[in-house]
Amino acid sequence: MDRTSLYIKNKYDPIVIIVYGSYATGSNSLASDFDALVISKSHKEYHDTSLVNGVQLDVFVYPESYFDREYDLEEFIPISDGVIVLDTENRGLKLKDEVIFYLENKPLKTESEIEDSILWCHKMFRRAERKDAEGAFRFHWLLVDSLQIFCDIMRKPYLGPKKTLLWMKEENLPAFNLYQRALADFTIESLDNWISFLTEISGFKVRESKE
Repeated sequence: MDRTSLYIKNKYDPIVIIVYGSYATGSNSLASDFDALVISKSHKEYHDTSLVNGVQLDVFVYPESYFDREYDLEEFIPISDGVIVLDTENRGLKLKDEVIFYLENKPLKTESEIEDSILWCHKMFRRAERKDAEGAFRFHWLLVDSLQIFCDIMRKPYLGPKKTLLWMKEENLPAFNLYQRALADFTIESLDNWISFLTEISGFKVRESKE
């Protein structure tokens, strides 16, 4: 048993441990966080960010009673492809199955909702063009939210930046290159290219406003 797992078992009296992220896929490096969901027999809800044997934890602890009431499955999406390393009462498997079912049956955004998102992108872009402090803020805001909008257009659940960027790179390299360039260059031109690409693949025509 590694020291990280031993620390969790000794501190939280867990009935479930689900590891996700790079430690689950085996792609972890020295800089990687140890991501895990823990269901405890008795410990209160807690976010553990301790440093254990040189490993940075990002562990979310929930008491067993948390799952006796209604809970939001959106909160647990990261465990959808996690590895169950402890599950004494099959609660971990039940929760993971619920999350997978939720993702597979989650309603897709309607065409009207996607169109609204594209219009929002253009509105934010016009404000980002001002290049003042608020414009710079909106530039970043637009970059962050447009990644999920891309997933909505592609009819794919958004699973967070790391998984989405990996999927994008493997399945849609032109989109990945445009988005990466906008992130790295931080220029209005690169952002314009990315938003224009989103608009094109969405199929919507956007009338330019004189705001």
